[in-house]
Amino acid sequence: QPSRPNVVLFGERGAGKSSLINMLVGRDVSSPSNPDLAPFASRGYAVDVGGREVVVWDSVGLQKGEHHDTLSEGATRNLQGLIQNIHSGLNLLLFCVNAARVSEALGINYDAFYSIVGGKKVPIVLIVTGLEDKDPMEGWWKENEAEFKRHGLTFDGHACITTTRGKPLRDGPGHRHDEQYEQSKLAVKELIK
Repeated sequence: QPSRPNVVLFGERGAGKSSLINMLVGRDVSSPSNPDLAPFASRGYAVDVGGREVVVWDSVGLQKGEHHDTLSEGATRNLQGLIQNIHSGLNLLLFCVNAARVSEALGINYDAFYSIVGGKKVPIVLIVTGLEDKDPMEGWWKENEAEFKRHGLTFDGHACITTTRGKPLRDGPGHRHDEQYEQSKLAVKELIK
């Protein structure tokens, strides 16, 4: 039996990683980071992507080092352990950021991941969350792409998404952001393919 592709999901605390995992799996299986856990305590989740099972590794939110310009030693050590434990290889990095929290730390996290996984041999895609009220959600990328390029951050793809269905509708079944949520799920799975 061929090995399942491995995808590592990373990003700062509060970026929406747990909600993204739950959306991809189709039920609540991941909860937000516990600050008492190691920065890279990770768990793999089986996700169906076009009839193929992919393992998405959910890493606990990134923490910066003492001087806020590097990852903490614990985060670096635990990430190295995760990469070494993925015996069948790493196929993709999903960099999850919240649209409202984009900061200079993005470059630090981007560079740190690439240095730990052995350079830019592994494709990386950007997932921007928190865009349920942006119409169209993709408009965020058009407005912000130049800033990423200015900082030397390049990606093999991106998705501008929401990971929430929103509040229930008052006048019928469903939720306020159901359509955007379903579009988001498809967009992320398309990147993982």
